[in-house]
Order: sequence, then C-alpha cells, then structure tokens
Amino acid sequence: LKKMKKGILLCCHGSRNPGGINDTVQLLRFFKKKKNYTVKIGYLEILKPTIKDQLDFFFSKKFDYLLIVPAMLFSGNHVTKDIPKILNNLKKNYKTKPKVFINPPLLKSKKIFNVIQNNLIKSLKIIDKKKDGLIVVASRTINFKAKAEISYLTKKIARKNKFNFYKEILVTLNKKNLTKNLNKLNSKYNRFLVLPLFLFRGNLLENLRFAIKEINKQKKKKFILCSHLNDYKEIYNVINKIIKYKTT
Repeated sequence: LKKMKKGILLCCHGSRNPGGINDTVQLLRFFKKKKNYTVKIGYLEILKPTIKDQLDFFFSKKFDYLLIVPAMLFSGNHVTKDIPKILNNLKKNYKTKPKVFINPPLLKSKKIFNVIQNNLIKSLKIIDKKKDGLIVVASRTINFKAKAEISYLTKKIARKNKFNFYKEILVTLNKKNLTKNLNKLNSKYNRFLVLPLFLFRGNLLENLRFAIKEINKQKKKKFILCSHLNDYKEIYNVINKIIKYKTT
C-alpha cells in the first residue's frame, strides 16, 4: 500500500520583531516532532516564506492530506477570510489537490482557557481582587465574531478569578490612544492587572509595555503586566488534540 503523504501548515501573522519571529519558531519546533507529517510554517505578512509559498509546496509535491493550522486565538478576518481566500485562489492552479482541513482558532478549544489561567497565576498572588481590576488587551478587529469572542473570554477570566471590575481594550499601533485609554480607567481601583492576549511578541506588545512603563512612573505601579501567552508546549498540546480529533 502507498504511504499517505500528510502535511501540516502552521500559519502565523508575521512580524518584524525578532522576539516574535523566535516565538513562532519555538512553536514550530513542537510541530516538527510529528514524524508522520511534513511540517512547514507560512506567514500572512512581512516575513517569508508566505502561506501561498508553502501551499504551493504541498500542492506541487502531491500531498494526500493537508492540515492548515492558524496560530491565532480568535475568529478574525485572517482565519475566516484571508487564509481561505489564499487557499481557494491557489486551488485553481492544480488539477490534483490534497484533502485540506483548516483548524479552527485556538479559542474553539476549551483547553486554551487553562493556558491563559496558568499565565495569570503568579500575578494573581499580588492582587487584591476587591480593590484591583482586570484589563484584557487584544488586537483591534473589525470582525464581529472575534469581538464577541474577546468579550466572552474577558468575562470568563474575570468571573473565574472573581474580579469586581474588568474591561477589554482592543489596540492598534497608535501609542497615544493606548496610553489615553489606560489613563482614563476607573480611578477608584488601586491597580490593574493587564493580560495581553497575544501568542507572539510584536509591536502591539512593545507599545503596551512602553505605555505601562510611562504611566507607572507617574502613578506608582498602577499597572501590573502579565507576559504574553508564551507557553508554546501547552499551546501545541491544545492544537495537537484538535489535530488528533480531525485525523481519527
């Protein structure tokens, strides 16, 4: 019997930030352990190889099965529109095509909440939930489904950890707006625990760090910043469970 050629394409946004690039490579290393799959990484923007480049590889080499894995938390336009569009445009160039599955965003797995919760544990020890608030930061999106997912997740985190005050802030690369939004938060709370919902380092996270550092100089550590979601072993395990479910 002919052995099936199976591939995994890990799809990331792309960044000029060296730390962010290193983060994506760290996640890729865990996927490389799947010896029965050929694993590649592709980027939507800025970096190469692009997602299209890697799809060309899998299609031209006549793979039987291809699993596309967006390394993204929410159902934003990248997951729901951009990646499927790249795939559909490329399919027109090939007569023989692999059987293709696109993984859902990470929030679709219940296990991702444990990764987020574990990321909070250290900071929760120095927080008074009655006097301090929770701020969840995510990338600005125009996708209504993604916005609803961010709101749902923020409420779930706040309720799980019994915060009286919580708020989500959707950020762009505009530092001034970010600083303004942080400064106008409810002043009756002593401090705010800030949780960035980013899988990888990038300019959004750098801007958040800068804004918090500047505000804390004036307001005596008003904000406590958690790390981004950088437990790539656990993130891989979350994705791998979805892969196993789809391939059995």
